[in-house]
Amino acid sequence: MAKATGSISDTFCNKFYATVTESVVNTLTFKEIMTNVSIFDKAAWIVQRLEWYFDVASVAQLTTAAKLIQVALTATDKTTSLGLDNPSVIDNFQLSVLYQSAVGQQLYSMPFTRDFTNLSGGGLIIAPRPLFIGLKGTGLATAAVCSLRGYFTSLSLTSDNYFELIDFYRIVS
Repeated sequence: MAKATGSISDTFCNKFYATVTESVVNTLTFKEIMTNVSIFDKAAWIVQRLEWYFDVASVAQLTTAAKLIQVALTATDKTTSLGLDNPSVIDNFQLSVLYQSAVGQQLYSMPFTRDFTNLSGGGLIIAPRPLFIGLKGTGLATAAVCSLRGYFTSLSLTSDNYFELIDFYRIVS
């Protein structure tokens, strides 16, 4: 894994945003996150926080334990799963029914937040390009929708450390 031997070029967090809608119901779909970073910049991002926002209509479909929505921040759109065993998956989040009752309801608030500031280095170090949000519903009647907002600071890396970082998220076949 790349060592954070470089200079942080930001004093405050920047943010990125993306929304993905399943192209076909219950099908893994990706949307590239426009980062405005060239792969030749040798830049890394330290991601401090991810906020997942699920569409209300998508969440309303989660009526049984067999129905779920899985989302992930990934380094590729060429993968067939969003599992933790996949090296291109930077973070994933799954939403499903925990408790179901014929009477009553439980409210939830958005966003579902993933905070990485307690990790060594202040967050997750990632290559900012390419970067994708992936989404897959299971057992849903209509296409799921999810948005992601992320907070990061930039880090300049040496060439060797940048290629080591890229290699860390690459799928070896």
